[in-house]
Amino acid sequence: MPPAPTISPREREVLLALADRLTNAEIAERLFVSVRTVESHVSALLRKLDARDRRGLAAKAPEFTAEAAGLVVGAPKPPTSFVGRIAERDAVVRLVAESRVTTVLGPGGVGKTRLAVAATEVASAGFPGGATFVSLVPSRPGSVLESVAAGLGVVPRPQQPLPDAVAAQLAGRALLVLDNCEHVADDVADVITTLTAANPRLSVLTTSRERLGVPGETVLQLGPLPAAAALFTERAKAVDPAFEADPAQVAEVCREMGGSPLNIELAAARVASLGIAGLRAGLADDPLRVLAAGRGGEPRHRSLRSVVEWSHRLLTDEERTALARVSRFRHGFDLDGATALSPDLSVGALSDLLGRLVDKSLAHRTPGGWALFDGVARFARERLADSAEAPEITDRYLQWATRRARELIARLGGDWRDEFDRLADDLRACVAEGHEHDLAAELARLTYARGFLAEAAAHWRTAADRAPSPASAALDLARAGSCAHLLNHARDHYDLLLVAAERADGDPATRALCLADAVVLAERFRGAGFITHPVPDGELDRMLAEAAALADGVASPTAHAHVAVARAWLSGPTPQTVTAEAAGLAVAAAGDPLLLSAALDARCTAEALAGRPDLAHRTTQERLELVTAVDRSDPRAALEVLDAFRSAIAYAVATGAPADALRVSRQAAGDPAIAGHPYWGTSGLVTALALTGRFADVRTLAEEMWQATAGNGPPRNATLGVPLLAAALAAGLSGDEPAMTTWRARAAAVAGVATPAGSPNLAPLDAFVRGRVALHTGTGLENAFADAATDFAPGRFDGYAAGVAAELAVVLDVPDAEHHLRRAGRHARHNSWTAAAAIRARARLRHDAGLLRDAADHFTGIGAAFEAETTSRELTSWTR
Repeated sequence: MPPAPTISPREREVLLALADRLTNAEIAERLFVSVRTVESHVSALLRKLDARDRRGLAAKAPEFTAEAAGLVVGAPKPPTSFVGRIAERDAVVRLVAESRVTTVLGPGGVGKTRLAVAATEVASAGFPGGATFVSLVPSRPGSVLESVAAGLGVVPRPQQPLPDAVAAQLAGRALLVLDNCEHVADDVADVITTLTAANPRLSVLTTSRERLGVPGETVLQLGPLPAAAALFTERAKAVDPAFEADPAQVAEVCREMGGSPLNIELAAARVASLGIAGLRAGLADDPLRVLAAGRGGEPRHRSLRSVVEWSHRLLTDEERTALARVSRFRHGFDLDGATALSPDLSVGALSDLLGRLVDKSLAHRTPGGWALFDGVARFARERLADSAEAPEITDRYLQWATRRARELIARLGGDWRDEFDRLADDLRACVAEGHEHDLAAELARLTYARGFLAEAAAHWRTAADRAPSPASAALDLARAGSCAHLLNHARDHYDLLLVAAERADGDPATRALCLADAVVLAERFRGAGFITHPVPDGELDRMLAEAAALADGVASPTAHAHVAVARAWLSGPTPQTVTAEAAGLAVAAAGDPLLLSAALDARCTAEALAGRPDLAHRTTQERLELVTAVDRSDPRAALEVLDAFRSAIAYAVATGAPADALRVSRQAAGDPAIAGHPYWGTSGLVTALALTGRFADVRTLAEEMWQATAGNGPPRNATLGVPLLAAALAAGLSGDEPAMTTWRARAAAVAGVATPAGSPNLAPLDAFVRGRVALHTGTGLENAFADAATDFAPGRFDGYAAGVAAELAVVLDVPDAEHHLRRAGRHARHNSWTAAAAIRARARLRHDAGLLRDAADHFTGIGAAFEAETTSRELTSWTR
């Protein structure tokens, strides 16, 4: 079959018009040409297509319509597959069909050209006049029309103006694609205006880093690639067929690349030589250097630096200056920040410059202002660092950060978190680069209030290194230590107090205060942070003696008060024992609320040791009211709040008031000082819920609490053993003996002992748990009784052990059961749970239904639902 004759685009338009049964005059009007020109095209068509007349030409039109559909001239042939922008491709296809001018807008490397090629291949079927793709990369100002003409293959006739020749070639329903317009944007706008005026049916698709601003322009802003991970993996396998990587690591690399297809392809090309770990390390340090390809390809796309340099060269001097200055911000900035760094520019001028940077795809709008694309920011920072105004911009940046930090602190307690999150990296950068004490301390306070305890501790240590005086450094280190303590590193807190004392060698009052606080910390929290390595008693005595001597030599009531509290905590004959007299003196001396809280804690300990948990419970209420009113932006306050809640819950339990313990536990769980803590926020709830009989809730909360410790291993803190033993109680009373064994082992682990019985604090509670479960199951009664009948040190849980020992003695019918009943009765004066247990034991001894009913009522009154229910069932069985 002979090849089909070739006709020009204009002849194809005339042929299609003949198929529509138009006259020559009507065709001339449609195509904006003369009637004589139409007649010339008709004569040429009759000859080329070997047709007898106009009707014959109309009959041949369909085959040439099909030929034109899908014809794309000049489009590059991409060497790789099209990945991940199907939705954007379809959007461009729709827009070029509906709009006269469509611009695909985005920063360099975002995939504009690749999208335009893919969209043109699909859209061309809707353009009988064909589609022509013209790259303007080689064009220079004034030569755009010549580039378009060359792309169309237009050779003007003698005396014919080039615009007319190009317009004549783009007749009818045609698509013109102009790629990479940003460096000749003004010329492109003029050419488009001319061509669309000559042919209203012409559609133009452009790609640019800057919008063109022509009438009727529709813009599609191209964002990060949705299928970034798929693109990275495909390109990585192309250079290394054996490539395998953790999907999470691939996703993180793509996130660091900002979803830019070019950046992703450049990064994937380095995988074979660097590996994923090496690639990530290089990207974190110097992405402009790492993201560089080998030879070949478009020079502008051989590296991230080349992409940015192309855009940077197109800026005016004023735009380059503004870009360099705002690159100082770490991620984003608002007009306030930009103005602070450019006081020589009016707000209007600066707004205009920032808008131009957005228009040129070097910056983008954010909800709070603007942000530079990452590669652009790094490139601009290099330029700023080499400029003469770099030191001045740094000073302005530090001044701006200091002002914004103080504004945020003034808003603490209100709506400030979102603003802090936006500014945080800039504040961190300023603290890292500067030498100001106040900014470091302010950032510490903000990060602490935001819940970043470890970071806050680091900032307060930095502030201490820059402190203007030993007293200021001591305060900073005390706050850093409190943050560490809240993270369950009480020993670090102690060490920081000793560092503060060392730095205060020339300031007797401050050194006395630091040494006294270290003594209090080491003794008061011996069961929390000093289980495995307690501070020797002799060392504590020596520090207290030095602190007292220093305080005696200065007129400082504050130093004397701290020494008085330290004396109280060392006043007993054994560790963690306190005399009532010393505690009273400490309470009288302490004026500061936080120091008074520590003194009240000493009094609470003395009251418990005297066998009066009821008085200790009352003291915890006094202490709780005191500390919940202090400034919550100070971690020293949070430490006291946390300990006050723990004590209040523990002594509510110690007095046999689980309903009260549950109420305070819920208050604690919602308190901002505790709510974010991985386990203290729920530990009180676990204990209270176990005693009130809500075992399913206990299992859920206890497991969540335990899992929260899994990252760093279980903490060494005997206090945490209490809720773990409560979980053991819930498991045992639910019939899950293996779980009970597991929870007891966990309690021993956090207390640093082989079994819970090895911890003085946990032994009576463990004996109660084992005894109560033995009574419930009817197994292991003798061993449980032997453990519960032991004389425990006075404290929080010895009353529970005495109560269960009395019940076991009656069930086992031991000869001295009456002795154990009397022992339980002594505790019953101050412990409502033990009182109910003692009544139940005596009811069983006498088989007295009235007493058993009283016991059930007592348990109901204190909120112990499980105990009340089991007692009532036992009563029912008696009366059948």
